[in-house]
Amino acid sequence: KFPQIKAHPWIKVFRSKATPDAIDLISKLLIYTPDKRVTPLQSCGHAFFDELRDPNTKLPNGRDLPTLFDFSAEEMRMGGDLMRKLIPAHAQGQQAAPAAAAAAKR
Repeated sequence: KFPQIKAHPWIKVFRSKATPDAIDLISKLLIYTPDKRVTPLQSCGHAFFDELRDPNTKLPNGRDLPTLFDFSAEEMRMGGDLMRKLIPAHAQGQQAAPAAAAAAKR
């Protein structure tokens, strides 16, 4: 029989080194029971990544972010309603070109 170990709060593990959004995301990703854990695509919609959906966000060197919203056709189907959150209005056309190019190669 394994000993029962009390959970240690993530806020104490990371102390002041992580934002509340980061701690919330980590706690949702590191759930032991797989069907209670967020999926990778769901995690992309977490508030931790909201800054990446802001059209004014730049890289630390001041350059624009690379294309981030080029989901495959399969990801678009799997994402369902979540895709409205994942793909911000300013990037609505970005995912169409890569998906069309992938479809043309088949």
